[in-house]
Amino acid sequence: MKIDARQIDDAVGYFAGLLRFTLVVASVLVVGTAAAEARPWETRHPAREPTPAHQLRTLSTWPAEPASPTAIDAERFRASLVHLCGRRGETVGASVSDDLLAAANSSQVDPFLLAALVLFQSACNPALTSPTGAGLLRIDRDLYVGAGAPKPPVEKSEWALTNLLDPKQNLSVGARLLKMWQDAHPTLDEQFGGVPHRSAVAHFVWGDDVRSSGQEDLILTARRRMILSYSAAPDETRDTSLGIKIVSPLEGNPRVATSGPGEERDGGARRHRGLDITATIGEPVRAIADGVVIYAGANMGKKVRVDSIPPDKIGRYTNRQLGAGGIYVCIQHDSDRKVVSCYMHLSTYRIADGDRVTQGETIGFVGRTGVRVSPPHLHLEIRVDDRFTNPCRYLSDLVIPPKATMTYRYVMKRARLRA
Repeated sequence: MKIDARQIDDAVGYFAGLLRFTLVVASVLVVGTAAAEARPWETRHPAREPTPAHQLRTLSTWPAEPASPTAIDAERFRASLVHLCGRRGETVGASVSDDLLAAANSSQVDPFLLAALVLFQSACNPALTSPTGAGLLRIDRDLYVGAGAPKPPVEKSEWALTNLLDPKQNLSVGARLLKMWQDAHPTLDEQFGGVPHRSAVAHFVWGDDVRSSGQEDLILTARRRMILSYSAAPDETRDTSLGIKIVSPLEGNPRVATSGPGEERDGGARRHRGLDITATIGEPVRAIADGVVIYAGANMGKKVRVDSIPPDKIGRYTNRQLGAGGIYVCIQHDSDRKVVSCYMHLSTYRIADGDRVTQGETIGFVGRTGVRVSPPHLHLEIRVDDRFTNPCRYLSDLVIPPKATMTYRYVMKRARLRA
């Protein structure tokens, strides 16, 4: 696929601007500026900035997070961890579940939060090695080194790479570090400031000075997903004016929508036709309502539409350069009107053209096919009588609308400057 210079400039400018905007807001919202000028030790921070993540303008938009079950059944916990870890679930999730529970219990931290960190930090990969850390919890020793900073609850030998690549040891070290951040959280916010955030898990990512709440939001969303899986809670449905009830296409309500219909794409060459919902690579995508699959395939670009592709052959397209939407599925729903939903940027799917699907059924998995620079997300379209509509109208409080995000604020500001 050929990408011209204007598209590259737009993409680079967008995300560089997003990061600059986030940091400007961070500096404006810093708590206790005077105290921050007299910080008690050299700020501990990651060697590299964490991957940018969308954050809300106001944290009070989030509802209260669900409480963890008080008495945890080990088998149910294992099953929910397998579900959370996706493609690595049966191998990694099942094998580390008991060690995760033991580490969380020993350090007195929430095992569901520790599991969510495993997904966020390494995608459940115990063999991860990168400049930003190693092992299941992507632990970075440099994050815990600061002149005059308190000694972390970790022995020198435990920082060794071989130790961090041992899942049991990594979970033990990580649980103790999470407990350290939880105990220090209120004091750190007074001493170092940072942007408003909801919990101590933000410090696990950022260190002493939290610069964005977006990463924390992704972790807490993963925690909600796991608790829902563990409890086997029924899907929340919403009535619509279309004569059908619908559920969210992603687990763990509410989910953050970052871009809606009508926004510019490709430097204004086209308009966005759906709703982008922040997601994690590999998480399941569900049918919003009962219906029949009318297309399952991929956008090959250059306005070339191919016939539906069987699920056992779609994997060969995952790493190709595809057109907007990438690998996608469309479903026509059981309604008196013609209601079609489409799910785009998938990594793969498990249904075929003509299949009948039920509400909440997993039809595919989140990927980045057809995406140029954006973080992982699901692009959802809902068409009514062949007209594109805003999915927020029907999903209601199952999603947090784009207007609630800082990204939207930046996009609108940039659009005004272009006008």
